[in-house]
Amino acid sequence: MIILIVLGFLVVCLIGWFISTSNNINRIKLKIDESLSGVEIQLRQRYDVLMQGKKVAEQYAQHEQRVFEGLRHLTQVPSNATIDQLNEASKTQEEAVRGFFALGEAYPELKSAEIFNNLINKLSDQSNQYSAARRAVNGNITKLNNYTVTFPSSIVCGMKNVTKMDYIHEENIDQIKNVDLSMNI
Repeated sequence: MIILIVLGFLVVCLIGWFISTSNNINRIKLKIDESLSGVEIQLRQRYDVLMQGKKVAEQYAQHEQRVFEGLRHLTQVPSNATIDQLNEASKTQEEAVRGFFALGEAYPELKSAEIFNNLINKLSDQSNQYSAARRAVNGNITKLNNYTVTFPSSIVCGMKNVTKMDYIHEENIDQIKNVDLSMNI
């Protein structure tokens, strides 16, 4: 009789642990989805700022085609983008941001224009906001990945088909500000 009570208690504890771990995994997945939408928003906003910058650059440097070539490759971030799509959008946007900083260095009269300075400030602020959003996503992905690789939570992840996720790549903000004056976009 005592053995059945102990076994029943162990089964109840095991079921309770399984439910608790499963709920924690579900909460982390929701946080990842929520924070991914923040990254999408930041990338869309940076895209808009870059498109405004294209108009400014066209006004001041119509003969500088390399910057405009780099902007032609920009695409709007799709809704519910995958991490690979977000990484690709981020990469092309970072190249365009570097091009704008280089454009300002190459054309002092443009750099002294208030509208261009406002654009550069917006791009810097936007890059900082994007970095914060990316850190939130990657922090949540780390939590989920910890569940997928640690025992015994990895058993629950396996049962729920939860696998280790890739991170959103980190851009080096200092690299953006250290402009390549050759403007190889």
